Amino acid sequence: MPENNATCFGCLKTRVLTREHILPQAIGGKLKAKIYCKGCNDTFGHQLDDEISRCFGHFATILGIRRERGSNQPFKVQEIKSGTNLLSDGKSLRRKDPLVEYQIDDDGRTLKSANVVARTEDEVRKIIESLGNKYRLKHKPEPFFEYHPGPTETKNDFVFDTGVLRRSVAKVAYSFLCYKLLDSMVLSSAFDEVRAYIVNGATTDLSSPNFVHTAFMTDYCRPLHKVYVRLDRQKDMVVGYVMFFGTFRYTILLSKTSRSTFEWPCLDYTIDPVTSRVIGGNPNFRAPSIDQNDILKPRQSLQFVREEIYKGHKMLETYVEGYEISRVEAEK
Repeated sequence: MPENNATCFGCLKTRVLTREHILPQAIGGKLKAKIYCKGCNDTFGHQLDDEISRCFGHFATILGIRRERGSNQPFKVQEIKSGTNLLSDGKSLRRKDPLVEYQIDDDGRTLKSANVVARTEDEVRKIIESLGNKYRLKHKPEPFFEYHPGPTETKNDFVFDTGVLRRSVAKVAYSFLCYKLLDSMVLSSAFDEVRAYIVNGATTDLSSPNFVHTAFMTDYCRPLHKVYVRLDRQKDMVVGYVMFFGTFRYTILLSKTSRSTFEWPCLDYTIDPVTSRVIGGNPNFRAPSIDQNDILKPRQSLQFVREEIYKGHKMLETYVEGYEISRVEAEK
């Protein structure tokens, strides 16, 4: 057997392990470890990491966070006044799709009139050429250009709670555990349930958005990513905490049958994705003990959640020129 084979922390099969980002690199994650085989890595990437990127990638774009591979993707916003869909790259806005309206003459072959609103002069030319190839042009096109200096009021939707996202967050905490603890501890039956949850969504949710029991995670001043894991010996539980951009916070029930003889009261990793600087914490700090209901069904009102997210967005205003939030609305 090749020496570089080892047990994959996902499928538990003996495989060649590949490097995995503990926090997805699409949102500025830097910490990597060989903990999953290529098959698990690819599956997790497409199913779970992509969900984190879909939900939170636009914050990376707004903050100008450099990715290790590729570039930050523009995200869709909607102009409040006109309802026009636009794309933002964090610095400027452009129309998401061209607008093409035209009328055909009674003969069905002649273009009577056309109104084309596009993003570039070249795009206008290509659209006009396409119409000209399909219809006879009754009039010579007369293009004109408009400039809107702004400010432009826009809105965009963001999601911070889906079933897949909960599994994605659990995978972040579990991956960190794999990176920090002895293999024999993580591969024990105590973590079978959370492994099954991450791999195929088995069992009920073991992760939940939690803004009530996670205030210790954020300083409301920096868009930090944080992963924190605590062993609660009295309850035989291992609890994970994950935060994105100093705002979106989650708790994960990693194990409810852990009886470790190895002393590790807490594990902590905090990074500023804007500067890529790892932030040192207090090694003596231990998060307050919480029970399973606190982890999975925190008592938090919609208004409280909205206020916590609003605080996070106001913090982002200090990092991005021209970024301003007027309100946060949420669906019930």
